[in-house]
Amino acid sequence: MRIPGWCRGAEVTINGENVDIAPLTKKGYAYIRRVWRQGDEIKLYFPMPIERIKAHPQVRANAGKVALQRGPIVYCLEEVDNGPNLANLFLPRDAKLEAHFEPDLLEGTVVITGIAERVDESAWNDELYRPIEPRTYEVSFRAIPYYAWCNRGEGEMTVWVNEK
Repeated sequence: MRIPGWCRGAEVTINGENVDIAPLTKKGYAYIRRVWRQGDEIKLYFPMPIERIKAHPQVRANAGKVALQRGPIVYCLEEVDNGPNLANLFLPRDAKLEAHFEPDLLEGTVVITGIAERVDESAWNDELYRPIEPRTYEVSFRAIPYYAWCNRGEGEMTVWVNEK
């Protein structure tokens, strides 16, 4: 059975009994050798938690940023959901992230939602530089699968989100 590289913690049951596939897995495949009988039932479970993905430290453009992934799907943030200037959004390390199905979005899509922080641009007036930490406020955000972006009008999009 193929165990995809994105899946950490795949579970297998045969006829309702758990099978430890770790020692049976080589090069992305779980090899189960046994005498098979008619009616044997195999269930393969791939957990798909929301994960924060980091780029290699040498990828300077993504330093201090994370991408969101659930299973094999990478997510992005779009302006249509999160407002302009996505570079001013920060995802707290302890932010609770939730995945849920939205049937009316692009004919049915699983989205990731949570609370982020946004830099309060109004506190800057017309100043270009300041010696103080910028003020932020909490905002809800929504991330959609990367493959689905640019289907609801023009606007900014980002995969890599600042982490705070």
